[in-house]
Amino acid sequence: MLLTDATVERLQRCLQAHFHPRTGSPYWLERQRELGLDVRRDVRTPEDLALLGALDRRAWSERPLEELVPRAAWDLRAELVLSETGGTTDRPVRCAFAPEDLLACFGEPFLAAARARGFPAGGRWLYVGPSGPHVMGKAAALFARLLGSLEPFAVDFDPRWARAQVPGSLGERVYLEHVLDQALDVLARERADVLFTTPPVALALGEALDAPARGALRGIHLGGMALAPEAYRALRAAFPAAVVLPGYGNSAFGVLMEAADPRGAAGPWHLDYLARPGGPLVRVVEETDGDVRLDRDAADGAVGRVVMSRFDDVFFLPNSVERDRAEALPASPELAARGWCARGVRDPRPVVAAEREGGLY
Repeated sequence: MLLTDATVERLQRCLQAHFHPRTGSPYWLERQRELGLDVRRDVRTPEDLALLGALDRRAWSERPLEELVPRAAWDLRAELVLSETGGTTDRPVRCAFAPEDLLACFGEPFLAAARARGFPAGGRWLYVGPSGPHVMGKAAALFARLLGSLEPFAVDFDPRWARAQVPGSLGERVYLEHVLDQALDVLARERADVLFTTPPVALALGEALDAPARGALRGIHLGGMALAPEAYRALRAAFPAAVVLPGYGNSAFGVLMEAADPRGAAGPWHLDYLARPGGPLVRVVEETDGDVRLDRDAADGAVGRVVMSRFDDVFFLPNSVERDRAEALPASPELAARGWCARGVRDPRPVVAAEREGGLY
């Protein structure tokens, strides 16, 4: 694990906030007693987070938000931004961001990648995705404003309803048509030139739009689910004038971005995602027969399980074993010099046993 002094300092500030005996987080103080640790003494660097074990997502889903936020941060709750996951593999969970952490976890990675890749600024955005309790609607507005745009025109998308439909079923087709009808109406009236949605919806819009309308889109940002290289190729062919910019992450941790274009159109395409300092800590760890080794990073080029950690003054989420496997991306000195974290993930894909195939989100 290659880490900067700033990352270690940020972790220490987080632990001081969440494990302070009087003003810390009720849940994490309780968890500390169960583990028999003095976390502020025993966890000095992110490598030491393995001492805490895997994040207990069941406890996270069952406890009220107030018990997961330090009392000192809860006193400033009017400033917090709420987020809720879509519940892809289990019960949805809730978390909160301070405005500066929302910027660090979502806005800054997107803006850095958009500038590096020539993503269009100042245009009209169409966002087709979840709003309501899901932070991505708020992130979409943040992304657009960071690029000097009006907040996006939007088509609301209920990922839980969509996910409840059997892939390829009549229910899913009807829901997709409902979403597409609204998106096409916005595109006809507002001449949006940037699209932010999921890969399946973007592909469906590519089939529904004529060539001039596809050519009018100059930027496509993708999120919500894993993007297969073949779908990436199809989208770039369908929208030839657009910069296609995928992201990888989730509502509780933030986003990693594709900082560099795929390595050559003629050879195999890989989707390489990197975080920015201040965002989530993302690792690829060894996994054998379903046993995830939090204390052992996968070797460069090896496939392992994706593990995310988030540590800031408002929320502490160590060692979340994600639903994806990915290849451990070797460190890139060139990208690190541009402000990206040293290591990233390549071609993340859901673990088949835990994730249904297909679907819209």
